[in-house]
Amino acid sequence: MSAKILVVDDEESLQVLIQEILRREGYEVALASDGKEGLVAFYGWKPDLVVLDLMMPRMDGWQVLERIREVSETPVIILSALGQKHQVVQGLHEGADDYVIKPFHTDELLARVKAALRKAKPADATDAYQDSNLTLDFSNHQVYLRGDKVDLSPQEFRLLGALVKYPGQVLTTERLLDQCWGAGEGAGDSLRVYIGYLRKKLQDNPRNPELIETVREFGYRYRPPSG
Repeated sequence: MSAKILVVDDEESLQVLIQEILRREGYEVALASDGKEGLVAFYGWKPDLVVLDLMMPRMDGWQVLERIREVSETPVIILSALGQKHQVVQGLHEGADDYVIKPFHTDELLARVKAALRKAKPADATDAYQDSNLTLDFSNHQVYLRGDKVDLSPQEFRLLGALVKYPGQVLTTERLLDQCWGAGEGAGDSLRVYIGYLRKKLQDNPRNPELIETVREFGYRYRPPSG
């Protein structure tokens, strides 16, 4: 069954273009012209992925993203003309899975869509990770640090999951980007941002990382506690 993608954008010509691009790839597409219409479609249609503009009438994309993240981990790709670095970082911090800046190349958008859908596939229900410090329940997307639940965004969870599946092993930046973001300009910045988020949530002193170690000019590794 083809994936269902909801496109929320107030620019009609762009809606039609994105719809055509996605339908050619076999996706089922629904359109919404503002934030409120988008939320109605999201709740009723239950898409597998949302492509979301930020600057829209009635309810902007920031508000839509917030409402979606209150109830769902459905992948959201922001598609916006707001392209300054702090705006991209804000979008990722607020829970978007990816951020594409207008104007965009169709191949890039398709690559981001495919990557987001691929990362959203549920893990094996029996799949879990545990050491003396950290527990990850992949089937329920839950994380516990020394027995206390830690709230992670979907993207934070994917990144941590990729690291702990290979404890003690250095994972290259390229490998982590492919597993958690897919290829794309600016993804390297996203990886560094999310490594910082995880350190703040999982470590007492994020500036002296012990669990998630940076291996300069190569990548990152998760170092489980000894014993």
